[in-house]
Amino acid sequence: MNRTRNRPELGWDWGHTWSTVDVNRQPVSTLLSSVFGGYRFTLPKLQLQRGTAYIGAASRLRRLVKELLLPHGQKTNFKVAVIGGSISWGQFTSKRGETDWFSTFTRWMISAFPRANITGRNGCTPGVPTPYMIMCLELSLDPDVDLVIMEYTLNDGLDSVLFGNRVVQDMERLVRRVLALPSRPAVVLLQVPSFGMASYRGGHPKNNETPPDAYAHFYETSEDAQVAISQYYDVPYLSLRTALYRLAAHKSVPGFLWEDVFVDHHPGDHGHKVMADLMVHLLQRTAVGLLIEPYGAPDAEAAAEALPEPMYDGNTAPNTTMCLVGDAFRSQLVSAHGFAWVNEGTAAKPKPGYVATQPGSRLRLRVDTDRSSLGSPPGERVALYLHHLRSYQHMGTAALRCVSGCTCSEVRVDAHIKDRVSQVYLVKMEVSQSAACEVEVEVLPDSRSGEHKFKVSGLVVAERAGDQSDAMERISGDNKAFGLRQHNGDDEQVGDVCVCV
Repeated sequence: MNRTRNRPELGWDWGHTWSTVDVNRQPVSTLLSSVFGGYRFTLPKLQLQRGTAYIGAASRLRRLVKELLLPHGQKTNFKVAVIGGSISWGQFTSKRGETDWFSTFTRWMISAFPRANITGRNGCTPGVPTPYMIMCLELSLDPDVDLVIMEYTLNDGLDSVLFGNRVVQDMERLVRRVLALPSRPAVVLLQVPSFGMASYRGGHPKNNETPPDAYAHFYETSEDAQVAISQYYDVPYLSLRTALYRLAAHKSVPGFLWEDVFVDHHPGDHGHKVMADLMVHLLQRTAVGLLIEPYGAPDAEAAAEALPEPMYDGNTAPNTTMCLVGDAFRSQLVSAHGFAWVNEGTAAKPKPGYVATQPGSRLRLRVDTDRSSLGSPPGERVALYLHHLRSYQHMGTAALRCVSGCTCSEVRVDAHIKDRVSQVYLVKMEVSQSAACEVEVEVLPDSRSGEHKFKVSGLVVAERAGDQSDAMERISGDNKAFGLRQHNGDDEQVGDVCVCV
């Protein structure tokens, strides 16, 4: 879109700024030549400072930047990832994988740290809130990732309560899951404006429709409440809202008006460049900080510390895989009679699953539905969602039931639909808690299509009993199309970026 295109005419760089600052009689511009050379910012300097909302001690980030600058021993390969929604996925950018902020930032990292082998992974899934990623983190992050940027402000919506805030509690559990990964990655929260904030008040010449378009005040966001997470866990936090608000809302600066930066509530290329600016600036500041205050024993001790108790009592993150597809799903198999594991896609876009074509075929799966370790009362049931294919041709019906270790009501699924599409759906089963709950899928003789194909491709077990979170209902829900194409093979992820030396 032309109005949200990149604005190279607004670009600036550090020039000779760092050539007059010496450390050990050497100019910073020389010591960090690759870090400061070549990148041109779009966001003005003052707004970069405003948008850097919280840095803290940043012990893990300091450790990472130190290692990137001076790779040593076996640590020469680094992984950088982003998890979030449609914004960081790249919706409304002119070219995903090139003009989205994460691709821009990753390209800069590769040039800024030439001694390191850097791989970037975009693990975002459009339309999903934080609770989904708590359950399905393994589908988006490698366990040995070194830096994770998280962007969920828009998708998580609002909760006006300050104490006991639902959004904050969900985000705390996700932050804990990521911080607890084996690689102990650095984490950065990148917050974006909430719905209606990148707009104008009703009655404004640019919002004079009846009824007016949505409008949100500066304070109508969850990001301010989430500052507590940044402070509690020493996680830096960047704010696109704060970086832009003075320019767009207070001063109406050409080139930084809301309509220059945002297509709707999603930023365009220009907005993505601003987001990349914030991340680049954060790492540049961290690199300079390491020259002035070198990484030492206190940093190392803090970076290696175990996680503290949850900020909210009992708000622990799960330590088991709950979103099972691909090989993880296959590992749940107990028996298959008439079902075969088939990849109906390609190597680039795999669509694997257990497929049957005859009535009487049975598939038995064993899954852990015990949520007692998370404080769930034993009598509360757990929501289990089964991924299955529905299509306008070939499809039959199946019965889903609990057969061992747990109990549930039988659920029947008709996989034939009228719309001429083939789409993964979810069906919900409410099962009792058990460390070994066995569920059976049986293909039935009934069929509206005249055929009996039934395909099962994965399952999701709710994070907690009682379905305290409505995450899956917000994503798609029981008996609805599963919209996560990035995780079921109907769409390709942005390709990994890697330069090896």
